[in-house]
Amino acid sequence: MRETQDRPGKPRHSRRGRARQTMVLLALLGMTPGCASLSRDVLYSPHNKAAVTRWVGAPPQTISVTTKDHLALTGYYWPGAPGDPDIFVMFHGRNWNAEMNANAAQHLAGTGNAVLAASYRGFGANPGRPSEDGLMTDASAFIAKAGDLAGPGARIWLIGHSLGSSVALHAAAREPDIAGVIAMSVFVRIAAAAPKISRAFIPDRWDNREALKAIKVPVLFVQGDLDRLVPKTSADTLFAAYSGPSSLVTGVASRHNPDMALLSPWLNRVIEAMRADPHAAVPKPPTGWLEKVHRP
Repeated sequence: MRETQDRPGKPRHSRRGRARQTMVLLALLGMTPGCASLSRDVLYSPHNKAAVTRWVGAPPQTISVTTKDHLALTGYYWPGAPGDPDIFVMFHGRNWNAEMNANAAQHLAGTGNAVLAASYRGFGANPGRPSEDGLMTDASAFIAKAGDLAGPGARIWLIGHSLGSSVALHAAAREPDIAGVIAMSVFVRIAAAAPKISRAFIPDRWDNREALKAIKVPVLFVQGDLDRLVPKTSADTLFAAYSGPSSLVTGVASRHNPDMALLSPWLNRVIEAMRADPHAAVPKPPTGWLEKVHRP
């Protein structure tokens, strides 16, 4: 075997040392047996510390759902106006929890539509450990709860941010009676939003382009032009891949976390427009946002 020369001024490392470093890296990335859960902990980075909640209006109700694999998960709920069957179910991204999601989702409440801020196994005080299959099981439980809360004729609108957009899209591909999806800061596949060194070793796929093949309801893609965590072309790619009624709205000064206080009144108008005509363009977005493209 041909030996390579060390670069001038760099310390020499033995092959054994380099091999040990490689094994540690592979272990962290889940390539050694039994380490997939560790890799997922790094991937999802569930926020487990208590979050400070600051309610701008009426505080929510704390609710609990039970998944089909018998995990009790906590979420937060704002009732809608009597007789209004519309309910948002909001799914958060990695490194958040139920309280942080409720802080964002609260801005959707107060206009007549009910709001349910969901969370996942292993996040916050919820039991279990996250995985793609696990989060989809959790989503099903919250969607079923939303139907119970909204009552007969419930219209369930899924809204997600980042990883939560994947949860929303995949849930819409599987669950019946979803009225529409709002996907904010969405990636095409989760590998595209992960550090390059880890992409080959991620145990879960979250292939959103594949999920779109099974969706028939209106989809609104919301993407910040200054997002540095998700490739800014992701929403364009997914919009192009989806054949159903959809719009792509972009924010010229928005980063990865959209301003929910600004967007929420408009998002409530969006679902009213979608309900009246799934093929119509969305209402005029707030200042700093524009509808880039629309497909009836």
